[in-house]
Amino acid sequence: MRDIPAELIIESTDAGVGAMLDLFEVDLQAFGGDVIRFHAGTNGYYGNVIWQGRQYSAYPIAVEGFETKSEGTYSRPTMKVANISGLITGINHDFDDALGAVVTRRQVLVKHLDAVNFPNGNADADPTMEAVSRYVIEEMAEETFETVTYNLATPVDCDNAIIPARTILADVCQWVYRGDGCGYSGPAVADEKDNPTSDLSKDKCSKHLRGCEFRYPKPNPKPFGGFPGSSKVS
Repeated sequence: MRDIPAELIIESTDAGVGAMLDLFEVDLQAFGGDVIRFHAGTNGYYGNVIWQGRQYSAYPIAVEGFETKSEGTYSRPTMKVANISGLITGINHDFDDALGAVVTRRQVLVKHLDAVNFPNGNADADPTMEAVSRYVIEEMAEETFETVTYNLATPVDCDNAIIPARTILADVCQWVYRGDGCGYSGPAVADEKDNPTSDLSKDKCSKHLRGCEFRYPKPNPKPFGGFPGSSKVS
C-alpha cells in the first residue's frame, strides 16, 4: 500500500527540489513491544530527525527492492539492519523474529521536515508532505553478529494469509457461548437443539441464528457470529 499526496508527486519531478529521506517505523505493539523509528542517516543527515513531532534515530540500515508496479507480482523488498551490540538479536528473541510486524516507510523531502530540525526554523515545514508505504516482515532471512536481514512483503501478499481471517459460514455462530463475542450472561434459555429449558446445566446455544434470537429478542441487537447474508450470494 502506498499513499502519496499529489503535491509531493509534482515536487519530486523537480530535479532541484533537494534530498529525500527514508524514515522507517517498525510496529511491535501487537507483540507487546513499542514502535521503533529510525532512518539510515544518509544524505548528510547523520543525527536524529524529527518528523511530525516524532524522533527517528539515525541507525545503519540498507534497503533494496522497493518498487511500484501496475502489474505482475508485488515487490519483495529486503531490509538489512546493523546488529549493534546484539540489539536486533534481542528483538528477534523477544518478538519471534518480528514476524508479522508492520514496517512503514515514509519518504520525506528535507525541505518539509519539522522546523525543530533547523537552527533558524523552517518556513516550508509541512507534515502532510510524505509518501507512505507499508510492508510486513515475512521472514528473518539472515542473522549474524554484524547484521540482520529481513524479507518484507505487502500486507495483501503474505504467504499463507487467509482473508478474511474468519471462515464465512451463513448460519453457524463462531463465538464461544457466554464468552467473548457472544456476551450472553443471563438465565438458562434453551438446549443445543433450541428446546426451551430452565436447567442451567442443559443451557447450550445451538450456534444458529434462532438460538441467538432466543437470548436477544427484538429489538435487541444480536451479536451473531455468522454471516446470514452469505447464503443469498450465488
